Amino acid sequence: MLLILGLPPLAVLSWYFYRLASRLRSAPTSASARASAHAFRSAEDLDNVSYADIDMCKAVPPATFSGYAVIGGSGFLGTYMVRLLIMRGETSIRILDVTPPLPNILEHPSVSFVKTDITSLDSLRAGLSAPFPATGAHASVIFHTAAIIRFWERAAYCWDASYRVNVVGTKNVLAMAKELVPAPMVIYTSSAETVAGCPKFMRIDWDEYPASIQDDDRPPTFVRKESCYPRSKRMAEQLIISASANEGLKTGILRPGHTIVGPNDRMISSTLMMPRLPMWDQPWTSTDICVWDAAAAHLLYEDALRRIPDEVSGEAFLITGRGPAWSIGNVRAAIKHYATRELEFVQLPPLLMYLLAHMMELLLAFRYRMLLPFATLMGTRPSVIPRWLGSAVFLQPATLDGQMVDVIIDDSRARKVLGYRPQWDLAQSIRYSVDEIQSGNVVADHGLKVQ
Repeated sequence: MLLILGLPPLAVLSWYFYRLASRLRSAPTSASARASAHAFRSAEDLDNVSYADIDMCKAVPPATFSGYAVIGGSGFLGTYMVRLLIMRGETSIRILDVTPPLPNILEHPSVSFVKTDITSLDSLRAGLSAPFPATGAHASVIFHTAAIIRFWERAAYCWDASYRVNVVGTKNVLAMAKELVPAPMVIYTSSAETVAGCPKFMRIDWDEYPASIQDDDRPPTFVRKESCYPRSKRMAEQLIISASANEGLKTGILRPGHTIVGPNDRMISSTLMMPRLPMWDQPWTSTDICVWDAAAAHLLYEDALRRIPDEVSGEAFLITGRGPAWSIGNVRAAIKHYATRELEFVQLPPLLMYLLAHMMELLLAFRYRMLLPFATLMGTRPSVIPRWLGSAVFLQPATLDGQMVDVIIDDSRARKVLGYRPQWDLAQSIRYSVDEIQSGNVVADHGLKVQ
């Protein structure tokens, strides 16, 4: 339009970059999303936040004394699912993962561990077909939480890692579930990102990225240049739905979001533990879910599959936390308030980071293409991620697509149908996470790492 008006190309380019810089701070729908967002609490209000009265056993049905297989049970969410199963009195819990769980979990008499690679059907068979001593039968409930979360990748040459674990792994889990008699129910942990799609920043004012999502929203069938992670999770969801519709399995899908928070997560824990934290995403607002609430939702879905299978089998439910959305800036300010050491935040311009992210993606693609002929001659493939790059690999467009968005999740359907009642608001989740890490109750680690 500006060219039609006779403006010189430099002026058009300057105008475009100005509008792009604005788009990287807010979307056309941001005003509605941020209007109801949490107003930052005073220091006194934050000091008064408490989680002491939260009893997660009251948020879930009583023990069933069935056999439970938690695939990915050594991971972030899986650990809390196992802990919640123990808390409510279950006696037959088996963790299937590539790494063993924490010693305090593995030493519990109700818990066993089988090293399992879900990309191998034989490996899964060894873990899922063995009977539990207490029940004399195999698992009747499978919680499938295992995933590889390479959120920074979207290029075709990066696809294999996400596809192999998230899609092929899910195929294998369902194949084993069909092989077992009686067939166990399968509850799959997906992501709210499967519904949200991804923003299109370069469309500036004409990007129609939604500010709120709900279960009635249909997942996009194809989103060009979307991250490998939500694409692979969406494909896995279709397998779970098909297994219910065509194979007669009792299955279910939970889509937690926008981020699962808690000790050792990607957001709170990395902010607390990194020596210096670069920031360019402070205004963006979202509803997030505490890891305890995400774990409870899986147990509630199991209960619903027992009570009302015709209503819930093969369905997908969004779930989020209690209370209004928070901006990322306010989340980090609350973490800084509770931290016992000084946290250093480095403010960076979003437009600069957006341009650097595209340069990083181009650099990595160029490196891979250059190395591919030599690796092929040797019968191998180049590594997708050079080790020397470290955490800088996260600075890619797909990361910004998932980070710089306003996402308000409506989980009213899960509350109505599953009886889901989140117990934690975000202030409680932040304080709990900081307390657990600083007290040494959890291993000082965070989820912002290359998988």
